[in-house]
This record gives sequence, structure tokens and C-alpha cells, in this order.
Amino acid sequence: MCVDLNAFYPSCEELRNPTLRGKPHAVIMTRQKEDEITKGVVSSCSYEARRFGVRSAMPLSMATSLCPNLILRSVNISYYSQVSKGVMKILRECADAFEQASIDEAFLDCTSIRGHTTPENIAMKIKERIKKECGLLCSIGVTSTKASAKIASDYHKPDGLTVVYPYNLTKFLFPLEVGRVAGIGAKTQERLKGLGIDTLGQLAKADLNMLIKNFGANGHWMWTLANGRDEDLVMPRGDRISISSENTLTVHRASRDKVLEAVDDLIDRVFERAQAHDYLFRTVGVKIVRADFTIETREISHLDFQNTRESISSVTATLVDRFSYSNDKQAIRKVGLKLSHLISGNEYKKIKKIQKTIPEFF
Repeated sequence: MCVDLNAFYPSCEELRNPTLRGKPHAVIMTRQKEDEITKGVVSSCSYEARRFGVRSAMPLSMATSLCPNLILRSVNISYYSQVSKGVMKILRECADAFEQASIDEAFLDCTSIRGHTTPENIAMKIKERIKKECGLLCSIGVTSTKASAKIASDYHKPDGLTVVYPYNLTKFLFPLEVGRVAGIGAKTQERLKGLGIDTLGQLAKADLNMLIKNFGANGHWMWTLANGRDEDLVMPRGDRISISSENTLTVHRASRDKVLEAVDDLIDRVFERAQAHDYLFRTVGVKIVRADFTIETREISHLDFQNTRESISSVTATLVDRFSYSNDKQAIRKVGLKLSHLISGNEYKKIKKIQKTIPEFF
């Protein structure tokens, strides 16, 4: 399952000020006091504001010209984080495995629970608990893979529920535009369109070698996802410490190459720290902070624990390619690189000693 809290920041504002409900209002990223907001960027807005064309990352001047009666609130991350913790506590209780993707989104693996009820019932109970205990609406996508669950969670908003069984997954995916996939940005969409690929169905039926030739490892990732074969696991976070480092860009960038350059500058830093503490890692992640302070992350997990610099450098370009760089409004102010799902060298040796190979077993 992918659980997405709908219009999360504005919904939090409605919790502490119910008079906002049903009105166009927006949360603004600004340094000005709440009653004196005259400039800034829209971080998020209510669905009523969206009907006027107001969108995230939009300059305040444009937002107020589209919606003159727009009510403004300044971002309060500490408050939103507290609300988020209450929701995530509920989700942890409802899953075999839980992975928080952001302040307002999480993935759940409910495989064993499904044996006692239907996916629809599980999802409805989650929605009811979040609404009753936290006062929030969410949209949930339920499928057999993480990537398609994310797509399904966006399919009906707000307060949506989309359940796609494995035998219907490709039927669900194939008509959708490739842009529905988190990680296929505007530039990649343009390149795919140049190859005659507009939908996930066309992507799934495309020649794999041609995609790899044009997009490298990202081509294989896109093809696998389009065919409903994404094998990324729901990976619990926080069970092991992580090693990370960040770079703040002196000039905000909307360039893929500049972001990759900044990420690559961090490789030696995180790798040397892992080596110094005798850690192996399975997951490599890249984080970006956009000009409006929204945070996005992309991760790749190796099948086994790794301890080489190549295991990091070989995936950074693929991860960076999964972000969007369509225009200056999506400019990036900070980038980060993280190694997670760590294990000490001694622990790894113990595991490998216990887990014998098939020839050794016989």
C-alpha cells in the first residue's frame, strides 16, 4: 500500500483553525510574519485553491492574482511533523513492514494481514482510523508493487482508494501516461515521446536494449516498472543508523548535470565514513530540497550488502535521473547522499557464516 495524506500542510492548518475548511487557502514558504505575508512561494494549498489554478512552487504574486481571496498561512514544519507522527504510528500498527517516504506519505507491506481479510477492508480501516484519530483524509493505492501502489494512490484524489489485483496490474498501468511514474520527469518524458512512447503500455512493449542504449540503467528500471515487475521491497527505516552528507548549492539549480555533480562530490565523504566505522550498506539514497523547501528522495537497494565506492557511484546517475528538472520553479537548493540499512563487518561475517551456499550445504 501507498498511503498519501491529501493536501497535508493545508489540512493541518484546518485542524487548528476549522474556519479554513471549504475556503481557498495556501501555506506559504516565507520569512514574513503570518499577518504580513506579501512575498514567498506556495508550499501547498487546499483543493479549493487548486480550482483557481493555484499550485505548489508557484510564486505568491501569481497565486494571489489567480485567487484574490486566497487565505495565507506560513509554513510550520514542527507542527506538521507532530501531526505526521500520529498518522505514522497508526500505519506502523497496520503493517507487516512500514516505510515512511516523507512527512505525508508511507508504504506498507500487509501481505500476512491480507490472509485474514481483503485488501479493500484493510485500506478502509486505515482510512477510517486516520480520519477519526487524526482528523485527516488520505488516498491509498493497493497493488502488488511499490511503484504501482504510488501510482494508484494518486489515481483518485482526494480521499481516494484504488485497489489493483495482480492479474489486472498491466491492464491498469498500460493506458496511463509515463509521467504518472514518480521518477520519470519532464525531460525524460520528452525523450520517450521522441521515441514514440507516451504510455506505460508502449514503454512496456518497447525494445529493452533500445531503452538501455538511450537511458542506461534507468531504461531497464522504467521498462521493469511499466511491466509491473518492480521488485523494490518495503524497507523499514530507522532499524539501522544511516550515514549521510549534504551540499547546499550557492546558486539554485534546475540542471540535472549540476545536481549530479553535487551528489558525486559527496561520494567520498560518505564512503570514507562507512569505511571508518567498518559498515557495509545495502541502500543508496539521494535527497533534494527544492527552492520551495519541499523534499524529495529516491533510493536503490542492492541485493546484498556492499562495501565498495563503486557500489555508490554506479547508481547515483540513475537516482538523479528520477527527479524532475522541467523548469526554474523546480530549482534545487540542496542535495544529499545517504547510505542506509547498515551492518557492521563483524555482523556480516556472522551472517555469511550461517548462510551457506548451496554447494556448501550439500
